[in-house]
Amino acid sequence: MGSNVPTTSTDRSGQWVIHFIEKPEESGTKSDTIGNPNGIPNTQLPEPLERHPEFFFDNTLVAIQIGKTLFNVHKYQLAKSEVFSDMFKIPKPEGDEPLEGSSPEHPIKLEGVSASDFAALLRVLYANQFSDDQLAPEASLVIPAFRLANMFNFSKLRTYLLPLAEKNLDDVDKILFAREFEIKEWLAPAHARLCKRESVLSAKEASKLGVQSVLMISRMREQHRSWTSNAVSGSYYCFGCSGFNNSTSWTNCRQCGATTTCLYCSGPGKLGPNTDMNESALEAEVKKWVEDGYAVQG
Repeated sequence: MGSNVPTTSTDRSGQWVIHFIEKPEESGTKSDTIGNPNGIPNTQLPEPLERHPEFFFDNTLVAIQIGKTLFNVHKYQLAKSEVFSDMFKIPKPEGDEPLEGSSPEHPIKLEGVSASDFAALLRVLYANQFSDDQLAPEASLVIPAFRLANMFNFSKLRTYLLPLAEKNLDDVDKILFAREFEIKEWLAPAHARLCKRESVLSAKEASKLGVQSVLMISRMREQHRSWTSNAVSGSYYCFGCSGFNNSTSWTNCRQCGATTTCLYCSGPGKLGPNTDMNESALEAEVKKWVEDGYAVQG
């Protein structure tokens, strides 16, 4: 019985190839002519190789220029986009002119796109290429990556990023996102939550939202909120809980202006006001405001 002996050789391209051949028991035995009366060696055509469906990558690189920034990206990543896929199917023009994208010296030039947005798109594409259980990208990448996924029609990536945007963006950024990509169903709930939250809009949030949204939110907060005291009528409260101290001097009331003996307000106290809100009426009015088209104006 023979044994497997490894030998090495090089193919036509100069690449090393390892062979495992069976060593015959006796030297001089020609196994390829056994059973062949004419003594002609048996020859067989090599079986065609099958490419692995997941781990056989097209190593072609495509050069992309955005402004003064160059990218060199795997073609198979860009081919996930309907726009790029159609571009790659265009026949090469006749002549010796190099194909666009074939080298950094002859890149495909993209206009109306920022290099930072394109980098965000690539980070999301490359981060999850080997994983079925995809990791959520950083929130800062979601909007620019979705923007280009929508522009170039990366349909699977767009479907993947949309629920992440809904989950990770705060209500102000969610409104901006919904305006940009015409996701009308996000507008009313996000505006309503801003109307109902305890804290008022910050200057930065107001600047992002624009005049129409800020005026509506302010009006809804005034119109549908009522303030009631926790204090129970006929009960006594100490100075610390009530927030008021006795004053022996005559002074002017801050509210009505009358000159009399007054109580001195030392702070909000521990009782504090209750905030009551008619949420259903507020939500209905915000929904109508959105349907009338004001929300998209900012």
